[in-house]
Parts: sequence; structure tokens; C-alpha cells
Amino acid sequence: MRTIGLKTRSASAPLRFAIRLLGLLLSIAALLSATSVEASCRRINPPWSDQPLTVNFGAEIVLDENVAVGTPIATAVIPGSQLYAIKGGWVATCNNQDDAIKYWWLEQHYSQSSGYYPVPGISVDSADGRVYIMQDSGSRNPYGGGGSGSVGYTTELLVNGNAHAFSWVSASPNKNLPPIGGEIHGIPCRDALLGTGAAEGYPPLIEINCPIGDYAVNWRQLPPFQIKVTLYRMAGSPGTSGVQLQNNNNAGFSLFSLLNSQGTPSGANHELFNLVRLQLAQSTRVRINPCHGINNVSVSLGEVGSHRFTTLGQPATGVADTPVHVTAWCHTDGDIKWAVLGKAAAYDPGGNQGILALDNEEQSASGVGIQLIHTGSLAPLPITPEGSAFDAYRWIDTNLHAQGGNILMLDFLARYVKTGTVTPGTANGHATLVLSPK
Repeated sequence: MRTIGLKTRSASAPLRFAIRLLGLLLSIAALLSATSVEASCRRINPPWSDQPLTVNFGAEIVLDENVAVGTPIATAVIPGSQLYAIKGGWVATCNNQDDAIKYWWLEQHYSQSSGYYPVPGISVDSADGRVYIMQDSGSRNPYGGGGSGSVGYTTELLVNGNAHAFSWVSASPNKNLPPIGGEIHGIPCRDALLGTGAAEGYPPLIEINCPIGDYAVNWRQLPPFQIKVTLYRMAGSPGTSGVQLQNNNNAGFSLFSLLNSQGTPSGANHELFNLVRLQLAQSTRVRINPCHGINNVSVSLGEVGSHRFTTLGQPATGVADTPVHVTAWCHTDGDIKWAVLGKAAAYDPGGNQGILALDNEEQSASGVGIQLIHTGSLAPLPITPEGSAFDAYRWIDTNLHAQGGNILMLDFLARYVKTGTVTPGTANGHATLVLSPK
């Protein structure tokens, strides 16, 4: 009986030890598996570490003094397809076929406001209504940061008919991670390297370590998207001499990244973070216009018989040109340039002959346009298309000089010209004059 008892104890002890060891191994395996899933996709670096994506607002933005806080003053939209040309659009590699990218990571960066947070008490027309402050060369920022605090900005991701706001959230893991709307799985590296199979139509993946058995992700796999950046007038003053917009913290103003899992501790994740940094393409100057129009001007060109229009592109015979007088009030001294904004007639689509199209009204005349010309030389005033970017304005220099506190007079002539077969009717048109310091 004793011998049997000894055999039983010696057999059971190793069994219990084996069970404990197996449990330990299973725990370690589970831990390793969970860790690899969280960091299974990683950016291709270089170039995807703060890769610049530039936003161009032109050389200058001139504001009227009475523009309200929160009013949009400039907008730029950048197509996501711009990223396709960088390394063929290959952005990340993944270890496993099941690894997936699932979320956009949209972060505002270093806003020149207290704590980098959006400005309290001001709502703008954007996806979340929140506005941030752009850094500039000025001073006396009323929002607690550097610069003048005269220009705010929003950044939005436009995708699948929706707008997602970039935002600043300092506490991890409460980052701004809207879902992509589906899982983006990598393409087998053997296909990506050759541009074949699942990578058919994509540029081959070159000069990037992508072992056979791993997977690669291309920007083209994500749904088509755009990034929209809007500038707003804020409470700070740029003055008439202006301020130069600068990248926040001399680095950029928004970060655009991806993420494989919301469960990843966002503050510690560096595998797909800081892919793209939005930056200004140039140091845009923003300033207050030293002059503003006193009122709208209506000019009557009178009634003109259709029989007087005999030559295409020429005015009616025997009809005098009509003087136009525009007045503006200037609060500082300086030389002034000006531009005419309007819709050019189809006869003169480039606006080089200064011919405005007639307004689209009931019983409108046809075959005529309204030409604007210099008073002295009778040379046409070029038309800048409505909606043009400020740096695309066709500026006119007539040696105007503003004196602070005085009225500025601007004179030119208007007349009807023949642009086609003339039919009688109402012949109204409109234009906007923009004054700006030289």
C-alpha cells in the first residue's frame, strides 16, 4: 500500500507543475499577441513623418475695417490626391493580412490661444463651429497667445459627403478619431513591389523595406478626400501696414494622421502619427484697407437705339460716354491701386477689353455689353472675374494717393458696345471696385 501511495504522489506533482507552466505560457502568448495588434501597421519613414502639405492663401489679404469677427476671409481646398505623388502614395506597412487602418486622426496644432484651445464664445461656419488662432508677425493678441490674434482658422476633412473638424484635444486617449468608414487592409508586398495583382495600376513600391509576407497601404485605398482650410477675421488688429501669417510654433498648424485602433493609447502611438503636417505655402500678408467706399454708385447710360450699334466691339455711334465718379474715405496716407470685379461678356471672356456682361433679367437686351474705360486715354479697364483669389486681381494703377481723413475720388467712363446681334430690352450691369494699398 505504501508503494502504491508513493507512485501516486510522484505522478501527480509533475502534472500540476505542467498545468501551471502551460497557463503561464498562454498568458505570455496572449500578451504578445495583443501588443502586436496595437502596433501592427507603421508609417513609412521617410517620407511620412511631418511630411509638409502646403496651403496657399496668396500673397496678400486686404480687409475692410468693419469686417465682423468670425467672418470668413479666405478659403483653400487641398485634394488628398496630392499625397499620391509622394513615394507613389505608399504610406504604411503592416505585418499581417488582418491588420487594418480604421480611423482618421485630425489634430489642430499650437493655436495661438490660451492652452492651444479653440477661442471661447465665438462660433463659425465649420463642422464643429470652433475656431483657432493663426500665428503671425504682430503683437497684442487678445486671445492669450503670440502674434496679433487678427486671423483665425479652421481645418476640415471633406470625405464621403461629410465634413470632420480638426480639433485640439490634449488628454489621451480622448483624441479626435473619426472612423474612416471601413477597414483599410494592406496590399501584399509581393504585389506592391511590382505594381501587379492587388496593386495593379499603382506605382511600384520602391526603396522601401517591405518583406514578402508583409503588406503595404497606399493613400489611394482610402476614400477620396479633401482638406479645407478657412481663415477668419478675429478681434486682433493687423493694422494698415499688415502682419505676415506664420506657421504655428514655426512648424505648421494642423496634423493629419491615421490610426489602426481606438484602443491604442493615442498619446503614446507613434506608428501612424504625424504623417502629414499642414503648412503655409507662403507668408501671406493680412492688412486693413486704408480706404473704403462711402456708398454704392448707380449710373444711367440712358436709352440707346439699336440702330446705332453698327460695328462689333465698338460703341454706339453718336452717343457720348458716361462719366462715373466713385468716392472713398481714407483713414491713412498711402498710394492706392484698384481693381474692377465683375462678369466679363462672352464676347470678351478674358476681360481684356473691359466689357461687362449684362445682368440676367426678364426682357433683357442682347448683343450689347457695358465697357469701362479710362477717362483720359480711353483704354479699357481690365475686368477681374468675380470670385478670383486676391493675388489674381488685375490691378489698375492711376497714381491715386490717399490722404488720411480725406475723400478719395476715382473717375472713369462707361458706355454700351456691340457684342453680337442687338435685340432691344433692359441693359443693366454691375461691377465691384476694390481699393488696396500698393
